[in-house]
Amino acid sequence: MHDKKEQLESLCAEKLGPGDITELTQLSGGASMESWRFCYADRPLVLRRLPFLSVPTAAFQDDIGADNDVGSISLATQAGLIDYLHRRGLKVPEVIAELPADGELGEGFIMSCVEGEALPNRLLYKPEYANACQHLSSQCARELAHIHSIDPADLPPTLPVQSPRVLLEEQERFYRQFGSSNPVFELAFGWLARHCPEPQEYRLVHADFRMGNFLVDEDGLTAVLDWELAHIGDPLRDISFLCIPSWRFGQYDLEAGGFATQEQWLADYEKASGKRVPRENFDWWMVFNILWWGVTCLRLGSTFRDGSVPTVERTIIGRRISEVEIDLLLALEGQRPGTGRPLTAPPENLSPELPTDEEVQYVEVVSALTQWNKNEVLAAASGHGIFASRVANNALGIVDRALQLGTPYAQRQTQRLTAIGYDSAALATALRTDFELCISEVIWDHLRLTTLERLTIDQPRYAGRAVALKRWCGSKALD
Repeated sequence: MHDKKEQLESLCAEKLGPGDITELTQLSGGASMESWRFCYADRPLVLRRLPFLSVPTAAFQDDIGADNDVGSISLATQAGLIDYLHRRGLKVPEVIAELPADGELGEGFIMSCVEGEALPNRLLYKPEYANACQHLSSQCARELAHIHSIDPADLPPTLPVQSPRVLLEEQERFYRQFGSSNPVFELAFGWLARHCPEPQEYRLVHADFRMGNFLVDEDGLTAVLDWELAHIGDPLRDISFLCIPSWRFGQYDLEAGGFATQEQWLADYEKASGKRVPRENFDWWMVFNILWWGVTCLRLGSTFRDGSVPTVERTIIGRRISEVEIDLLLALEGQRPGTGRPLTAPPENLSPELPTDEEVQYVEVVSALTQWNKNEVLAAASGHGIFASRVANNALGIVDRALQLGTPYAQRQTQRLTAIGYDSAALATALRTDFELCISEVIWDHLRLTTLERLTIDQPRYAGRAVALKRWCGSKALD
């Protein structure tokens, strides 16, 4: 981006008058879009753009366009929507300029830089934001109620209209494109298809309303960001999206973004909107949104494999589907009778002693790379490089645990499948059409144990794993 500074400066001069660009810095995060902060004539601004590396493939162009690889509205539509919402008094940045469609800067737009912190781990854990977090539920509820109060007829006509059934079919179509056969995902798809609700109304939906997309200062909410998934649909999608477990950032028991309980959040939204939230439909949307994030992880991970976005971050996102499996089972277990038998947690120390008289082992190579990255690369990094180095260390940790635990876990999974008379693909197919199969204790045990094993490799510190271990693993051993 630094080599495009002159073009960016020229566009700013056209819109804002003479000046110079300083402090051009890429912001951390952003799975599908890049954000760059800079100052022009001492005014802080943000460039939001499609990454240069991102080259959408045919698999992501079906029905939704080719604007990015997770099914967003066009960047021009985003800019127009944000501009409209800003003029309506919502907490969104002011749009300064759109990037020329045929320009060297690519697709995107420039907006004002609203003051506030976006990183959830700072907001939820730093004492200076403690007071703000106490008020976030009511503030977010008022802002979301304001969003949902807008008449869809007043919005840009390019916003798609998406019913729950259309969204579910779209996600399953994306999922099938990869030839996936995940028993937990199949179980969820089947349950969702049989219980799909009809919306009480269609309104503007943000569709990614969560921590990480909020700006917060010490007094509370200052802006809602990242409107690329906006559409006209069921407002319950937004209400439940804030409660997705993967976006609680370690505060698993505070279901609403890691800062409030689900009960408080729903009560605050009902007060702000003057409308009751139907709990049965809320539960459906919770399962859908959890599964949606799992399919999105699968899709984003695939962009590393096909070469369209070859970054380490995409490989890590692709492995986050095991988080989703845990969350889906925790969400769906209330749909089966009984609580399930107590399990014995998968062993975590199965690695044999390393030989002392042979060549260096693969686990030692990974260990050396991890220490080098931590002690030299991360120690010298700044800005986005700190984020990238930490992502790389997470990737190395997954490889290390896979080398030590992958083979024994696979053997245990094969033994369980043999005992119940399925292979993994056949079990997945059966669960898609017959939710009652998971009433079988031996099948339910296999799903829970396999998911725990996968997550132990991919993300052993994920808060949902600790919840599952506490809920599922009793004192009675299970062979």
